[in-house]
Amino acid sequence: MSTLPHQANGVKKVTPATEEKANTKIETVKVEAKSINLETTAEKRIKNAENFSQICKKHNFLKEKSDELNAYVIGRDGIKETIKIKNAEQVSFEISNTTIIGKILELCQSELFEMVDKSEKEVLDFIV
Repeated sequence: MSTLPHQANGVKKVTPATEEKANTKIETVKVEAKSINLETTAEKRIKNAENFSQICKKHNFLKEKSDELNAYVIGRDGIKETIKIKNAEQVSFEISNTTIIGKILELCQSELFEMVDKSEKEVLDFIV
């Protein structure tokens, strides 16, 4: 049920927003704009530059490893391949099955590409 008054012809009367009566019901909310503190010191900028340098080194290392892996995958012939895994105690495990080596290489490529993408995003998003 409407609380608006009806005129004789059945049309509801609406109070215009410009009238004082309409404006008294509206609550005004103050929005305070908070300024972002962009103040920085020379030491902060130098530290950021050092951090950026480390991020760049990591990205370049991952990119080089990705290129090396791609070159290996392109040049592999599927015969006479072995992968040797060795731990810190010099215990090793060797695989010479071409199918397994192919799956290992696919996994390595997938993970390495993801790491390169993540490091590239870090480089692009970093603010010195």
